[in-house]
Parts: sequence; C-alpha cells; structure tokens
Amino acid sequence: MTDLPQRFVLTLAALALLGAPALPPAHAEATAPSPKRGTEGLVAVPLEVTNAGDLTLSCEAKLAHWYSFALGTAAYGVTLSATLWSDPSSGAVVLLNRIGDQMPVERIWCGVEGRSWDTRFEMPLARAAGTAEAPLRFSCVSGAKDAAPITCSAP
Repeated sequence: MTDLPQRFVLTLAALALLGAPALPPAHAEATAPSPKRGTEGLVAVPLEVTNAGDLTLSCEAKLAHWYSFALGTAAYGVTLSATLWSDPSSGAVVLLNRIGDQMPVERIWCGVEGRSWDTRFEMPLARAAGTAEAPLRFSCVSGAKDAAPITCSAP
C-alpha cells in the first residue's frame, strides 16, 4: 500500500507532461507576430522584363529562407509585368499576397524557364532607407539552350 501514493503522483505527473504541449501558452495571442498588411506608406515599383531572346524566361522572387514566388514567364517578344512595393522609410521591398500581407523580398531573378536559377540574372535592388526603390525595367536575352547566364540591360 505504500506504493499507491507514489504511483498516483507519477501517473499524474506523466499525464500533465503529455497534455502540456496540447495547451497553448497563455501569452501566445499577445506576442504572436502579425504581418504588415496593405499599401499604406508604400510606393509601387513596376517590374517589367521584356524577353528579347529565343527561349522562354521565368522570373521569381525569393521571399524568405529558400521560398521562391513565381512572378511569371515571358516568351520571345513578351513583356512580363509585376508590381512590387517599396517602403521609403526603411528601404524594404515587398510583394503583397492575395490578402494584402506584405512579404519581404530578398532577391529577384529571371532565367531560362525550367532552369531559372542556373541561368539567372539578378535584378538589382537598392533598398536604400529614405528613398523609394526605382522602377525595374529590363530587356533580357537568352543565348543557346546551354548558355548561362542570360544577359539583361536597362532599355
């Protein structure tokens, strides 16, 4: 009978430990980060990439930790257009998702479709605090199928 209180205490402790991860911390709602939303205080930054080469181009933006967002593709003679947003106070460049959340952009590149990273041209982002990002307008040329990288220039 002397083991009963000890078993009871151990069982209670085990149940408490097993159930603890299922309970949210009391302060979780108060400290959970929420993304900035909307375009207030932001300046639109047009991105235009004209494909002047033979192969279809694909353009993407790296948003965070290896996550890339497809901006679109452009066949020969087609101009891909997208809108980025610039925060002049911080120099940050963002994309907006479907519900308007601001998603910080780390880099933007275009390359041959299916191998855009291997054949990439990175669009330069100034990200200077105190000034809005300039429009990004490029004409890009892909060479032979195995050539890398593509070349882009401001028109």
